This record gives sequence, C-alpha cells and structure tokens, in this order.
Amino acid sequence: MKNRIKELREAKGLTQEQLGELVGASRQAILAIEAEKFEPSIWLAYEIARVFSCSIEEVFLFEESTRKSRAESSRR
Repeated sequence: MKNRIKELREAKGLTQEQLGELVGASRQAILAIEAEKFEPSIWLAYEIARVFSCSIEEVFLFEESTRKSRAESSRR
C-alpha cells in the first residue's frame, strides 16, 4: 500500500524514531511501513494519521497494488 508517511514526517520535522515513539511503534516498523514492506494495523494507521492531523486516506493511498493482496494469497 502506497503512503505519504515520509513526506508528512519530514514536513513535520520528525525522525522515524520520533514518529515511532508518538504512535507506539519501533523505528524499524516505521521504516518498513514507509518502504511499503509492511502494512500497519488499522489502529496504527489511525495513530499515524492523527499525528499528522490527516485522515487515514490522506496518509495511505488505497489504490490497486501490483502485489497480491493478503486475502487473495490466502485463498490459494
């Protein structure tokens, strides 16, 4: 899932570690989410959006991914 976390984080002057502390996640988790290697839970997505005073949809871009969804993968 594409996201704007890095852009929003840098605009606010936050490091990955600082953002992680604000939302209760590790720096590594924030890095993985920014790199689109990990999709956060809805609760973590909400907390991240709240830090930036944005809606979840403004932070996470829900467009068709070239990667297979987890739901699609689990049906096999």
